Amino acid sequence: MGKNTIIVKRYSEDPDTYWPLIEKFRQQTFKEGNDSIKYDKYHPDDDNIETWLSFKNDQLISISAAERSHYTNDPDIAVRVCRYHILKEHRFTHCGLIMGEHQIQWARENNFEILYITHDITKRAINNLYQRRKRMTVSSFDQHTKGEWYNSLQLEKDFLFKTGKMLQYVYSIRLQNPNYVWKPQSKYIIERKHDGKIFE
Repeated sequence: MGKNTIIVKRYSEDPDTYWPLIEKFRQQTFKEGNDSIKYDKYHPDDDNIETWLSFKNDQLISISAAERSHYTNDPDIAVRVCRYHILKEHRFTHCGLIMGEHQIQWARENNFEILYITHDITKRAINNLYQRRKRMTVSSFDQHTKGEWYNSLQLEKDFLFKTGKMLQYVYSIRLQNPNYVWKPQSKYIIERKHDGKIFE
């Protein structure tokens, strides 16, 4: 493997080793002004969460979690990918896409029907990437556009997701049946037909 190869590990494989590394990583995210994995939002030992860790040259540079979806009241059907963060100096290493392939495999093997993510509808650049309307300009991006994550992620056009004041698009992957009909019902789901271009 090359010097800059990204190695992905799963937290549950070795919690004793990975817990202190995540804690150090968490403190660094705080210094960078990010609170996505602050203590009241995320704990790696939560039974409803699995965490993936990306290492570059033996340094933990990114994490992403998948949690049973209590947000949509179907925790045995859907799993939400969240708590993604990558340290600033390692941006453009595409760890989210790399870990995404591992998360799809894990969710499928654990018999979930749906894997999904949500994203702020006002963040046009990222939403354009998720909707495959634009591509990143860095050359290293292309090698990650062949996988299932990039090609199968689809915009849910019948509803939005809302936590606090933030309205978000929902993007999902069917894991077992490509024709599975997902109609989540909860206080976080806002029924609204749209085309993914609300802020254009």
